[in-house]
Amino acid sequence: MPHLTVTIEDQVATIIFSNPPLQVMTPTTLDELNALMPRLREDDVRAVVLGGSDAKYFIRHFSVEEINANASGGGNNWDLNDVHNLFLEIEHLPKPVITALTGSAMGGGLELALATDIRVAKDGPFRYGLPEISIGILPGGGGTQRLTALVGRSRAMDIMLRPRLVSPAQALQYGLIEELVPEDASETALDRAQSIARSIATRPRMAVAHIKRLVRQAVSPVSKDMLALEARLYDELMHTPEAQELLKAIAEVHRKEREESA
Repeated sequence: MPHLTVTIEDQVATIIFSNPPLQVMTPTTLDELNALMPRLREDDVRAVVLGGSDAKYFIRHFSVEEINANASGGGNNWDLNDVHNLFLEIEHLPKPVITALTGSAMGGGLELALATDIRVAKDGPFRYGLPEISIGILPGGGGTQRLTALVGRSRAMDIMLRPRLVSPAQALQYGLIEELVPEDASETALDRAQSIARSIATRPRMAVAHIKRLVRQAVSPVSKDMLALEARLYDELMHTPEAQELLKAIAEVHRKEREESA
């Protein structure tokens, strides 16, 4: 059975992961996601949402059996470089990718979520973390880098070395997620993620793509090269018919406000 199902509505592609009973990610998951990337790049898709079918887990983690088999030379010969390339492709997709943490996520499942642009969760008995040290390894899907970028060096060290699984409320506090749906709300994490995606999908496509590109490439301290790129992309957008039409409409609103206040 396929691990991923895709629906496209209102220019939002929703990808749901399902691999019962353990809800673990395997090389099959990565192959399916990789095969989907060209479709997600098409113009009729303006935003992407990832979610899970299980009420308890978004993606539990990467299959330990697959990791062990691969280490013993009997696995599917998947390569961490392939994982890194796939997750980088998600990061560089010129449209937002939003994860609905529809349940707990650890290891590779959380690393996939970390590679997306916005993470939404629902408060409840869910936990997130990178506990690979418990089996003598480390997060190999970019987790050491992306978690650190999100929550800071000391917090990332604490989460990975102890190791700790954090609650949805802690995840919001740490900056690991951006939105937290109250536990007693009828809205689900997937509902909220799709709502955000639909909202962004209505925004000018090139502006969304350029903002994502600039934010993803931002460095600290601020780089003159990045400021020059920002200025160039700004000028490019200013000359698009869409931006000029929107600017003209706002200018007309302001003109009427001035007349009414005179």
